Amino acid sequence: MGVSPEASSERLLEGAGKKDMEVNKMWAAPKRWPLLLVAVLAAGMLLVLSCKDEKKEEGTPAATTSAAKTPSPGNTTGVTDTEIKIGTLLPMSQSAAATWGVGISKGMKAYYDYINDNGGIYGRKINLIIGDSQYTGPVAIEAARKLVEQEKVFALQGGLGTEADAAVYQYAQGKGVPDAFLLSGETMFTEPLARNRFTFLVDYLSEGRILGQYIADNYNGKKLGILVQNDDFGKQGEEGLKLGIKDRNASMETTTEYYDSTQNDVTAQTQRLKGANVDVIAVYGMPMQAASLIKTARETLSWDVPFVLTGVDAVEIEGALAGYKNIEGAVSVVFSHQANQTEIPGIAKLHEVMAKYAPGVKPDNLTLVGYGISQGMVHLLKMAGPDLTRDSFLDAAESLCKWTSPVGIAPASLSPTDHRYSQVEVYVKAMGTDADTFKWEFFGDTISFESTEECTAPTPPPEYDKQPE
Repeated sequence: MGVSPEASSERLLEGAGKKDMEVNKMWAAPKRWPLLLVAVLAAGMLLVLSCKDEKKEEGTPAATTSAAKTPSPGNTTGVTDTEIKIGTLLPMSQSAAATWGVGISKGMKAYYDYINDNGGIYGRKINLIIGDSQYTGPVAIEAARKLVEQEKVFALQGGLGTEADAAVYQYAQGKGVPDAFLLSGETMFTEPLARNRFTFLVDYLSEGRILGQYIADNYNGKKLGILVQNDDFGKQGEEGLKLGIKDRNASMETTTEYYDSTQNDVTAQTQRLKGANVDVIAVYGMPMQAASLIKTARETLSWDVPFVLTGVDAVEIEGALAGYKNIEGAVSVVFSHQANQTEIPGIAKLHEVMAKYAPGVKPDNLTLVGYGISQGMVHLLKMAGPDLTRDSFLDAAESLCKWTSPVGIAPASLSPTDHRYSQVEVYVKAMGTDADTFKWEFFGDTISFESTEECTAPTPPPEYDKQPE
């Protein structure tokens, strides 16, 4: 795709395991007080040594647990007078998803470079450290351990991919590390809630439901074919699609074809959907596979079937992968402004920042995602105030109230019972026949399903307005 993935070799920090210590119950006759006294003193010494060992071994990997460890109110790991270390886990190599990881990382870093160039947040520069997840769980957890235990980051942001996030989320939770703006719509990351974790994408069940409603409104009585990635991402989307159709009381027969995430060519699945005589196809799969389906349908099968795609596929590169003429008219959803909407001040700023801090990188919807995540992080860091701790950062996150990102289409709120940042979508349609004209164009009304409807915005710290934005 013309993007060179950046990879770095990483060494897993091995932590020493804790040893359990046991003190036996002591039963002694009254006449054996000297022996009892020795035993009590020995137990006390063991307790002191045990406490010292716990402090000494604080950085060792925690066991997986379903209960969130609340960070200490004074936990300033990764924070100095001049720096804040933030880590991110993105696929940077060894996967087709590296195109997404590299693009997102460029947007993240460009915005932080801009903030640092303008003095940082309360005088602290943000040091973004990228861990290469390679889009797999085993690699992601090793990269996470390096970021947390060796680099000692203050927080994680924008981890991409359900499998990678699933391998890491309980580890970060057990360590009390803020795990902000996960790039997965899997509901497991917010059900149940953990104080340290927030998602950035619309959850796949809600998104699928919105797309299902569109299909029901426009193709009632027709036969729906569904292409699904055979994992939680795809299956939650499929469930949402069917719920949306049910919401409208539509009469639609459905048939589903599955593919494994490592399979890029879905020609066989496309042929089976055509053989099933479907009238419209919904896709809950990654861009590479969605493109394979579209290209096969149009170029191999000469099949002019309509397409409805998950928002994951609503990026500019999808046009190049599928063929601009092939994908024209496909419908999807997005939750923010698009990188081509330079009439929006926040998007114009994106182009300005990218031109200066990532020269040669064309602003697109991938860089926009990374840029938007870093903007959200900066807002929370500003609201946390100059006396930054992990706890004050999470307090700021849980009190986010009707804040509109400069690149957002609607206000976002969070609360102690709502950790889903994006709860708004708008329909878009693929338009344009070449790289210069291709875009995802808005149509219809904005659809909001914000959970935190009533909130009171906290008073910003006194120096908030003096920080760069």
